[in-house]
Amino acid sequence: MATTIAGIRRQTAVRALGASGLAFGAVSVLAPRLVAAGYGVPPTPQGLQLQRLFGSRALALSVSTLTARTREEVDRGLLLLAAANVLDVLTALGAARGSGRATTVRAVTSSAVYAAAALAVRGMQD
Repeated sequence: MATTIAGIRRQTAVRALGASGLAFGAVSVLAPRLVAAGYGVPPTPQGLQLQRLFGSRALALSVSTLTARTREEVDRGLLLLAAANVLDVLTALGAARGSGRATTVRAVTSSAVYAAAALAVRGMQD
């Protein structure tokens, strides 16, 4: 197992993942139009409501990871982050026909990268 990834130690990587999830969640809740535009989703009232729901989920998962005190709690948080993002990949692929190619590619890519990062950090040694 690696002790660093790109020169970044595990604890720093955990904080970076948590902070990025916290930022995404906050923007999704407070400025959902911005996130919708980034994914190429029309800013309908229903879509913005769903964006806020995804944001609140991201906030909860990130806070859980950032407040973990033991290695086991951190690992559980990272596994939850990875699992949620893998489910997002599968959901995006399942809805690809009606969502359009660009939106699907953005959703799948961002979720797959975040899931892979969470798993890579989980596999690091302290």
